[in-house]
Amino acid sequence: MTLILWIAIGIAAGWLKRMMFPGRPGGFVPTLVLAVIGALIGGYIATYFTTGDLATLHPAGFAVALLGAVLMLLVAAKLRI
Repeated sequence: MTLILWIAIGIAAGWLKRMMFPGRPGGFVPTLVLAVIGALIGGYIATYFTTGDLATLHPAGFAVALLGAVLMLLVAAKLRI
């Protein structure tokens, strides 16, 4: 269940980024994929440092998944991917 939530966070962050900056390079699907990857990495890191259990939902995992998605999108925008 936690993995699905992290993927949903990534999709929401990617969709929001494309709605806020529609003319930027890159397509809609690559933006969503980058955000999902960032959310999965962030969520896994938060889970590793809090409890080490992927089955339970923690607020720290939610927050770091969102942060990971945003950071991945910022890095991609900076590198113009």
